[in-house]
Amino acid sequence: MTRSRLIGSAALVIASLVAFAAPAPVLADGMIVPIRRDLPVRGSWAVKYHKVNIKVRDQVADVTVDQAFVNTGGGMVEVEYLFPLPPTAAIDGLTLLVDGKEFKGKVLKADEARKIYEEIVRSKRDPALLEYVNYGVFKTSAFPLMPGKEARVVVHYTDVCRRDHNLVEVFYPLNTEKFSAKALDEVEVKVDIKAEGSIAAVYSPTHEITVKRPEGDHVTAVYQVKGETPTTDFRLLYQAPEKEVGATVLSYRPRLDEPGYFLMLASPRPQAEKKVQPKDVVVLFDRSGSMAGDKLDQAKASLSYVIKNLNEGDRFNVVVYNDAIDPLFDRLVENTKANVDKALTMLDRVDARGGTNIHDALETGLRMAASADTRARGLKIAPPKYILFLTDGLPTIGTTDEKTILKDTVEANKINARVFAMGIGYDVNVRLLDKLVRENRGVSSYVKEKEPLEAKISSLYGKIKNPVMTSLAINFTGVKTPMTYPQVVGDLFDGDQIVLVGRYDTPGPTNLLIKGDYLGKQQTFEYGVELAKESDKFTYAFIEPLWAVRRIGYLLDQIQLNGESTEVIDELVRLSKQYGIITPYTSFLADERTVLSDASGLRAKGAAEAADLGGSISGGRGQMHAENRAKMNTAAQAPKPGAAWQYGQGKVADYEQDKQEQVATVLNAGQRSFYKRGNQWVQAELTSRKLDEVNKDAKEVKQFSDEYFALVGKNNTVENQILAAQVPGQELVLELRGQVYRIAAATH
Repeated sequence: MTRSRLIGSAALVIASLVAFAAPAPVLADGMIVPIRRDLPVRGSWAVKYHKVNIKVRDQVADVTVDQAFVNTGGGMVEVEYLFPLPPTAAIDGLTLLVDGKEFKGKVLKADEARKIYEEIVRSKRDPALLEYVNYGVFKTSAFPLMPGKEARVVVHYTDVCRRDHNLVEVFYPLNTEKFSAKALDEVEVKVDIKAEGSIAAVYSPTHEITVKRPEGDHVTAVYQVKGETPTTDFRLLYQAPEKEVGATVLSYRPRLDEPGYFLMLASPRPQAEKKVQPKDVVVLFDRSGSMAGDKLDQAKASLSYVIKNLNEGDRFNVVVYNDAIDPLFDRLVENTKANVDKALTMLDRVDARGGTNIHDALETGLRMAASADTRARGLKIAPPKYILFLTDGLPTIGTTDEKTILKDTVEANKINARVFAMGIGYDVNVRLLDKLVRENRGVSSYVKEKEPLEAKISSLYGKIKNPVMTSLAINFTGVKTPMTYPQVVGDLFDGDQIVLVGRYDTPGPTNLLIKGDYLGKQQTFEYGVELAKESDKFTYAFIEPLWAVRRIGYLLDQIQLNGESTEVIDELVRLSKQYGIITPYTSFLADERTVLSDASGLRAKGAAEAADLGGSISGGRGQMHAENRAKMNTAAQAPKPGAAWQYGQGKVADYEQDKQEQVATVLNAGQRSFYKRGNQWVQAELTSRKLDEVNKDAKEVKQFSDEYFALVGKNNTVENQILAAQVPGQELVLELRGQVYRIAAATH
């Protein structure tokens, strides 16, 4: 897929550039540049809000942008508005209004635009515009920015979204908002899509979006944040499939001598009438003494929600347990009003007391789930069976040995029930619960010590309420796909989608096969796929670091579940360092005192962190570790450009407040990661050697010299993004086309 043609925008490059941050390898946004030569590009102005409304009809995007910015300086500044345009871009009906007054502009081709960009970089002694030197530009006439006065900009344009087979991309250039002097009060991008057919997958590789589906052919997706500064462009992919289950594969292979990377999206096609499989649900409800009080009341309310929201044709039962095991019914019962009312009445009488017999509760739940008569229900195959296992404590009664509980549960699960576990509070064995769901094709979730239960439990049930395709098996014909995550693919539910990432050995045409039980019948869906032989463009470059995030999550799982090993620790450190993916278990990489070329030293530090991870199986730290791993195992976006954000928390206090840490000494720019060491930012691939050796072999180039601009001319856009992000007064050490360069900082 190629990127959308950029027709116009209203975003402004405003104020200071985030240190060493670089945008994604895509189109540029608009920017304000002072007319006076002695004024810097980065002035005293800031973006207040940025709202974007995109309506897509028949692949044509109608875009309206509403943005406010303010001059925070002491005097009026006269500025021009520049809009970088890549060679393939086209202007169509762009209107720029500033405080209600229209400003005219003209389009300059790449050769003319390059002179403008280079002149600004030379005169301002600021590399911020270097990434645009191969672009054209839309340039307006000058207009004033008055001090202290808010200026409102409204832009409208149309854009033709690009299509790759059955996948359509919606693109909006949001990245240069990172130049704002301060965080924006509000950023919102709303995409309203109507297609000719039903819309299945809706996925953003760049931002977390909220998706709603008013109708099968109508979808809205919203990205909204407050008090933040965007650092990457907005991309959204959607699919209008021809089959009942829509699936598409994106691939990326940057190196010919190595396997490539793929991402698969699979979603059920929305139906005019909801068609889902009937299911069997057994809830294991912990009533031990530690559940007394508000916790028990919330759990009852949550369970009431689950029972009242069962589908027609479902069967259910509730097993209430402490040291004794008390099913509400002696078998699975139909979802009728009489049975629901009876269950709720019995549930209301439950109190909290006694110990926790996890082993027998699981065994009883699985026996109950096996009691349904498939033929009596008129079904050709057995319905999917789900165990919702709720517990707030460690096993204290009956069989308490962790290994025995796991072994006996797996042996008892001959019906292939999916076990979904929810640990309530800190007194649970996260290793036991994680292994339990891993062995039984489910998912674990955790509730913090003082966190309300209702939203978590209702959310968990909401994910499994409407199964469409179950017992999935996904593979490619004639292609090996090692290191694919998640390793065990769960069921496919209505309104949901599967995001699968992995590696492939053989490029070229192949077929993707998705097998499973679809609406009560065993079916196979087949899709033609072309796996990239070589990726000379960066359209799907996000797949590689996304795969690395998932791979790191998997390695952390191995440490928690099976203990540490030298091989696992070495790979964990290598991947974290290469992709700039900092976790609480590899945070030592960000310490400037850490010698990145010392393999044995890194292994020792990694082993120490792994010991803490493997040893924390309960309490606040245990739950925090489990949630940290879950974030990486389910990650849907790659690390963003700019200063790295740590994946997960290292302190329980931060975990409880959902507080994330920004890592100022590790940055991602131009598809590469860099580490700050002293006065230098060093490319990750160069850190395996001693720094003095790297500097000895490096070719020195003075920033803003003729040699520097000659290098700029040889670079592609992505490489120039790195140069554009160089921190004032600090050196940049990187490799371009086999040559190591040391870009010496310019002196003012």
